Amino acid sequence: MYSTLVITLVVVYEVGTRYFLHRADSRAIFVSVWLYGMLFALGGAYTLREGGHVSVDIIYRKVPEKFRKILDIVDIGIVTISGVILVLVGAPIAWRSFVIREVDSSLGIVFAPPIWWYKWVAVISVVLITLQTIPMMLEKIKQWR
Repeated sequence: MYSTLVITLVVVYEVGTRYFLHRADSRAIFVSVWLYGMLFALGGAYTLREGGHVSVDIIYRKVPEKFRKILDIVDIGIVTISGVILVLVGAPIAWRSFVIREVDSSLGIVFAPPIWWYKWVAVISVVLITLQTIPMMLEKIKQWR
């Protein structure tokens, strides 16, 4: 909740400087994109825990209960395996970025913000989502019996 308030304040600042001062502040654009990205990425694990993800139930509702349980276990297994793979691929990239203290030089020497830390946000969010699948998988296996 507080992150959306901060994003709103940053965007209001950016729009205000652009329209009232006739000068865009590129730092505010970067910060708002980063904050929204963090909110989206880190909110995934929370949404998964709360069961808030949208699902298409067209086929799921029409299959027998036993097959639904199998689908649930396969689905959670795919998410877990994908998460492990993403962490194994993403962590070395984030580490390399940290070691060289990577910056975004797309704006030249005027503003080159560090981006190495942002790559860790992606890795951490995938770790959290993957960790959330473990109790979900255990619950589905427990229901199977």
